[in-house]
Amino acid sequence: MLDLRARLGRKTTETPSLLLTPFIDVLLVLLCFVLAVSFQIRAAVDVQLPEASTGELLTDDQLTISISRDSTLLIQGRNVTVDGLPAVLRQVLDTLPKEKAPSAVIQGDEQIPYALLVQVMDALRAQGVTDLSLLTESRGGR
Repeated sequence: MLDLRARLGRKTTETPSLLLTPFIDVLLVLLCFVLAVSFQIRAAVDVQLPEASTGELLTDDQLTISISRDSTLLIQGRNVTVDGLPAVLRQVLDTLPKEKAPSAVIQGDEQIPYALLVQVMDALRAQGVTDLSLLTESRGGR
């Protein structure tokens, strides 16, 4: 008991310091998590994109439609059937900003049926989306 009182009464001359090592460890783990999640967002559907030597960079304000090899449709990450495509397009387009005309990017596997691509493009045009692009892989030249 006497030892405890002696320790409590003693003043320490150590200055408090911030331990940076655990802080840096936590930041690195968070960075790894953010990077892993950001790569997962684009790769929601297994799509083998065709290659092209010309093209432009994709912007974030475009409507993204993914069509996988087995004809699975995803609009902004939402699973959609071909029959339900117009209704879901209306819902998604209502959430987009109205300042400028909507644009869409179709991310289709190189093996998808041409008729399915035409159906998707037709549904987009019926909803007023006339600025359409096809997402491709960059061919070596750039």
